[in-house]
Amino acid sequence: MSDVKLTTRSLVRDFPKAKAAARKGQAVEIVDGKTGEKFLLTAKPTRTFGELAARAKGVYAGPPDLSTREGFGV
Repeated sequence: MSDVKLTTRSLVRDFPKAKAAARKGQAVEIVDGKTGEKFLLTAKPTRTFGELAARAKGVYAGPPDLSTREGFGV
């Protein structure tokens, strides 16, 4: 089910490896040795500001003087 398996005890030591695997899209399974609970760690990709700003580029292409735009009763 998961690509990387860790125990809660080794999580602190192997966290950089688990974080890198989750960023690559792999599921990381963390097992608690005392209770037997299993947790899945996955990373949600986030967009950078540059990616978000690229979509907004050219949204407003009207004149810089807002009073000359339609709907202002000029």
